[in-house]
Amino acid sequence: MPLAKPSLEEREATLYLAAEENNSLPELLFFEEQVVQDPGWRRASQKGRRLWQRVKDRYDHFVGEAFAGDRFIRRIQSFRRITVLLNQPIEPVVVKAKLKRMLRDRSYHHLRWMIIDLLLLPLALFPMFLPGPNVIGYYLLFRFFSHWKSYRSARNANLDQVDIVVSSRMKEVSSMMAKAKNIRAGLHELRQKYGLRALQEHQFVPQSAMFAEAWSRWKAYLKQEEEL
Repeated sequence: MPLAKPSLEEREATLYLAAEENNSLPELLFFEEQVVQDPGWRRASQKGRRLWQRVKDRYDHFVGEAFAGDRFIRRIQSFRRITVLLNQPIEPVVVKAKLKRMLRDRSYHHLRWMIIDLLLLPLALFPMFLPGPNVIGYYLLFRFFSHWKSYRSARNANLDQVDIVVSSRMKEVSSMMAKAKNIRAGLHELRQKYGLRALQEHQFVPQSAMFAEAWSRWKAYLKQEEEL
C-alpha cells in the first residue's frame, strides 16, 4: 500500500527517523520523495502548455530525482509542521536534538561547498575572452546560489512544531533496512516500495549511480508523457 500523499500546499512534512539504540545501522532521516517534486511536472502532458514550461517541468523532474536531499533541505524551512515517525518511543527533546544535528551537518556541507565555489569563481574570468557564453562562470554561480539557499534553509529550519509519533510504518521501514544485504540495497528498496529518500543517501550511493537512476527514470517519464 503506498504512503498517504500530503498536499504540497499544506506545507507539512512527514519524516521517518531511524534512530535505535544498539543498532548497527546508522541514524537515517527519511522523507517522502513527493515533497521535493513540484506539482507542475505531473501535469506536463496537459494540452496547451508552453514549451518553456514543459522544459522547466522536465528539468524539475530530473533534478528532483538526482538531488532530492538538497531539494528537501531547501524546502524544510517552509514546512510549518513536521511529523516524525519512530519505531520506538524516544523523548521529544532527544528527537529534536537529532534533527538539529543532522541539519547542522548538512548546513556545514553546503557552507563548505559554497566557499569552494566562491574561491573558484575568479577562474571563470579567463573564459570570458573566449567566444560564446561563459558556461563555467554560470555553472559556478548556479552552484554557489544553490548551496547558499540550502545552507540558509538548514540554518533557519523551524523545529518548534514537531510532532513525535511511534508508527508501525516506521517499524516496517526499520525492518526492511535491517533485512537488506547492505544500506544501498535497503535505500533502493524503500524508494521503490514506499517512495522514501534518505537525507544521508549521498553517503551510501555514488553520485554517478544517482545520476544514472535519475536519467533512467527521466527517460521513462518522457516516454510515458508521449504516450498520453
